[in-house]
Amino acid sequence: MSARPSPTSQTPQPQASAPRRAPRTTAGRSDRLTLELIVDAALRLTREHGLANVTMRGIADELGVTPMATYYYVKNKEALVDLVIDAVVSMIEIPPADEGTWSERLWQLNRSSRKVIAAHPGVAEEMLSRPPGEASTTSVGASIALLEEAGFTPAAARQAFQMFEACMFGQFVLNRAHRGVDIDDKSYRWSYDTLIAGFEARIAAAARPTPRR
Repeated sequence: MSARPSPTSQTPQPQASAPRRAPRTTAGRSDRLTLELIVDAALRLTREHGLANVTMRGIADELGVTPMATYYYVKNKEALVDLVIDAVVSMIEIPPADEGTWSERLWQLNRSSRKVIAAHPGVAEEMLSRPPGEASTTSVGASIALLEEAGFTPAAARQAFQMFEACMFGQFVLNRAHRGVDIDDKSYRWSYDTLIAGFEARIAAAARPTPRR
């Protein structure tokens, strides 16, 4: 009688499963896609075509990925606009405390703001339609701090800054509508100096003692 084969020789042994590769949900270069690349592409397209004309599909074409790949990082156009505004405002240079008087530093800050925002068409209009983000809050805070340094109370400094915003964004609107002359550094400096003269007059008047009756 022949020997009975062992159970081991009859039952196939399980093989070690190969490591599973993570599925690729997008095509092309999506494996190298990052949020930073998406924002950089949105900034380029904004400079070339204006923020209103930037689309998620346009960004995908710019980066060579499928549109769905971008939605993994940015949920919609509204979120993209917030990211673009934050990136643009982050480019504004805030002068250090040792660079001139408060008024000259405020001029540098506002000049940088105008140039950065003007280089990205459509950003100014979108900034007016939504609450300020983190980067905007930092820039606004720096301006208000300089106005307080000039001698304004915190409440008056905020009111003075609102005049700066009205002047800056108002000129953007006028330029877009082609009304009046184009605003350049020289004409804006005239507006700036006029505002500063008014501010200094108010600060001086507030500092004078009230005459007794």
